[in-house]
Amino acid sequence: TPFIFLACSSLSNIGVDILFVTAFGMGVDGVAWATFLCQGISCVLALVVVFRRFNKIKTEGKIKMFSWKHCGRFAVIAVPSILQQSFISVGNIVIQSVINGFGASVMAGYSASVKLNNMVITSLTTLGNGVSNYTAQNLGAGKPERAAQTLKYAAMIATGYGIAVVLVIELVAEPLLGCFTTDAAVVLMGCQYIRGYIVDTIFAGIHFSFTGYFAACGKSYIGFLHNIIAIVLVRVPGSYLASRLFAGTLLPMGLAAPAGSLLSVMICVAAYRCMKRRGTLYTAA
Repeated sequence: TPFIFLACSSLSNIGVDILFVTAFGMGVDGVAWATFLCQGISCVLALVVVFRRFNKIKTEGKIKMFSWKHCGRFAVIAVPSILQQSFISVGNIVIQSVINGFGASVMAGYSASVKLNNMVITSLTTLGNGVSNYTAQNLGAGKPERAAQTLKYAAMIATGYGIAVVLVIELVAEPLLGCFTTDAAVVLMGCQYIRGYIVDTIFAGIHFSFTGYFAACGKSYIGFLHNIIAIVLVRVPGSYLASRLFAGTLLPMGLAAPAGSLLSVMICVAAYRCMKRRGTLYTAA
C-alpha cells in the first residue's frame, strides 16, 4: 500500500513539474508547488484508505480512544527518531555550506553525486524500515530469536548490496554522472566526490538495519546517539578538514561519510553485544 501511495505521488509530481515549469513558466516556484500538491495527493489517498480499513478492524467491548500511557511510550520511541533525521539534515546543510565555497562546478558536481548516491541508498533505508517492522512482529509473537536472525540477514544483504554498488559506481561513475550534465568540469568534480562517498553504501545499510532493530526493541535513542556522534565527530569535521587539506580534489571529502558510517556500525555492534550480554535488549521502552 505505501508503494502505491509513493508511486501516485512520484508519477503525478513528474507530470505537474513539467506542466508548471514549461507550460505555465513558473520556474523553481512551479517545482516547489508541484511537490507540495503531489505530496498532498498521496496524503489524502493514505487517509482515505486508512479510514476505510478502520471499519474492518473488529474489537470486543469498549476500547480507549486515547491513552497517555501509550502516547508516552510512542513518544519515547518516536522523538529520538525524529531528532535523528533533523540532525542528519543539519549535518548535510553544514557540508553543503563547505562545498558552496568552491565554486559553481564543484557545487553542481557535488549535487549530482549526492543525487546518485541517494538513488542507490534508498533501498537500504527501506531495508532498515523492514527490519524494524519484522522485528516488532516477532518480538510481539514472543520470538526474539527470529528477530535476531532478521538483523543478521539484513546486515548480510546490505553488505553484499553495498559492495556490488561500490564496484559498479567506481567503474562507470563518468557515464552515470553524465546523465545529469554535459559539463566536463562538473562530471569530473562529481566523480571525485562519488568515488569516495559511495563507499558509505557498504556501512550505511548495516547501521540502518541496527537502527530499525533498536527502534523495534523500544531503544530508538541508540540510533539517535550513534548518528549524532558520527556527524559531530567524523562527518562534519572530516569534510571540513578534507576541504582544507585537499583543496584540489573532492575524493577525501567524500570519504568522510563512510568514515562516519563505520563509526556508527562500531557503536551499534558494541551496544547490541553489551545489551544482549546484560539481558536488557528486549526490555520495554
